[in-house]
Amino acid sequence: MRIITSITIPAKAADPATTETAPLQPRARRGMSPIMRRILTINILALGILVAGLLYLGQYRQNLIDSEIKNLISQAEMFAAALGEGAVGGVTPMRQELVRGTANRIVIRMVESTNTRARLFHVTGHLVADSRKLALAGREVEVMVLPPINQSPGILRTAFNIYDRFISRLPGKIHLKKYEEFPIQHAQHYPEVPIAFGGEIASAVRNLDQDHLMLSVAVPVQRYKQVLGALMVTKSSHSIDEALYDVRVGILEIFLVSLTLTILLSIYLAGTIARPIHRLASAADRIRQSLNRREQLPQLKNRDDEIGDLAI
Repeated sequence: MRIITSITIPAKAADPATTETAPLQPRARRGMSPIMRRILTINILALGILVAGLLYLGQYRQNLIDSEIKNLISQAEMFAAALGEGAVGGVTPMRQELVRGTANRIVIRMVESTNTRARLFHVTGHLVADSRKLALAGREVEVMVLPPINQSPGILRTAFNIYDRFISRLPGKIHLKKYEEFPIQHAQHYPEVPIAFGGEIASAVRNLDQDHLMLSVAVPVQRYKQVLGALMVTKSSHSIDEALYDVRVGILEIFLVSLTLTILLSIYLAGTIARPIHRLASAADRIRQSLNRREQLPQLKNRDDEIGDLAI
């Protein structure tokens, strides 16, 4: 009699060290290396931030404004001296008055070639003469300076204006008062004029519109040390804005050249990093998937950098 005994032997646990893993598929070749994208992004972003800061030109614009105001003060002082000598009359030296007709003719002639506007106020605050108003047949005709015909702002100029508006809304920026033109003008409408009545020189900067400023100075008109009125000379910031535009265009031209060089150098730098690594990765995939262990790695051992260390 035979007794057959069956014995169940448990399966041996798999050794993680000897377990074969499924071969990994090599990554598909990308159109542009991520390393190249990162290098390009960082370099272009750094250059863009630098150019954005240069385009601001806040201090340069303020220097131009200060210089323009100094020029206006010099002009106004000469105009006021001429008015004090030629547009004043009276019975005695102690009772001098501004002669309206003479003052108006002098004011108009003075600003013909200066691209400025001059207004003469009496010490009582009333407007005596305005370079934009001609007295004809007992009536005043206002002369308006028209912009050039068919002058379009252009895409680049519009972009600069939008940039300036954005900067002006940042915290900490000084908001200027808006320049207003009143039908019946009085010295009280312009704070710098009453200061000139006191014998001092005053200036002001106001917003003419969204993209331009109005600069004004007021100087006293005197005769024998007696203040008879105040001359206010105003000028828009169009010449300053044109100077800023020219500087910004020059900065953009340099930026385009720098951007081209930055892109070319970034591509070269990324190529010296990404291509060798991709070659090493491809060779490693071939060695891992091939039965022939005699596959050779790319000859990168002579590189004196981390990629050379990786090849070794």
